[in-house]
Amino acid sequence: MNETELANARKLIVEAAQTRGVQLVAIHVEEIETSPEAFHDLLAVVMQEARRMIITPDVQHLEVAGDPSSVKQRLESNGITIVVGG
Repeated sequence: MNETELANARKLIVEAAQTRGVQLVAIHVEEIETSPEAFHDLLAVVMQEARRMIITPDVQHLEVAGDPSSVKQRLESNGITIVVGG
C-alpha cells in the first residue's frame, strides 16, 4: 500500500469502530519484511479484549495468515468478530 491507501485504510477502520461504538485499541500495519509479525501482535491484543473484534479494510488483508476466507472462518470460530470494510 502506498501512503494514500494506508491513510484511507486507517480512516475506514476508525470510522467503522466509531459506527459500531467500539473503542479502537490499536491499528496494526504489516510490513513485508517482518510479515506476519503485526498479525501475531494483533491477535495477542484482540485475545485480551472482552469484545474481540478485528476491523479490516477488506478480507484480503488477512492473507498474511493463509487463505483469507479460511483465516476469517478460523478467527470467527474462535469468537473473534471480523468486520470487513466500513
